[in-house]
Amino acid sequence: MPPRHVQKIASRVKFIVSHVVQQELNDPRLGFVTILDVEMSSDLREAKIHFSVLGPEADQVKSLRAIESSAGFIQQRVGKSLNLRNVPLLHFVLDEFDDRMARIEEILELDRKAESETGTRQPEASEAGEERAEDPEAERE
Repeated sequence: MPPRHVQKIASRVKFIVSHVVQQELNDPRLGFVTILDVEMSSDLREAKIHFSVLGPEADQVKSLRAIESSAGFIQQRVGKSLNLRNVPLLHFVLDEFDDRMARIEEILELDRKAESETGTRQPEASEAGEERAEDPEAERE
């Protein structure tokens, strides 16, 4: 876990970047952007900013390009607000966690439909583990 002062600065950077992206950037390519997390290096010279964009992949790519082209402006705003000796170099990372979660939910829903159609149910991992734990002698035979 990073030191407390690094966490505080990361939190402040997140707030500033979020404000700048939502209030000050007027790029038409910019979609509905949410700043999710900021990871600061221990020397405070670099910040990795994770963000997500609501919408299809094409909108996500457009928003990523818009943010990358505005990185200098955003970095300038961060520098003015932080009063640090060195302004952290900002790296923007498009977080695709929501897309992965939606795909997992889709797969689980297909599995549930298949179970209801066939009437069979596969044992879950925890249930299978419990059965083995209850009968340790069955494993020896």
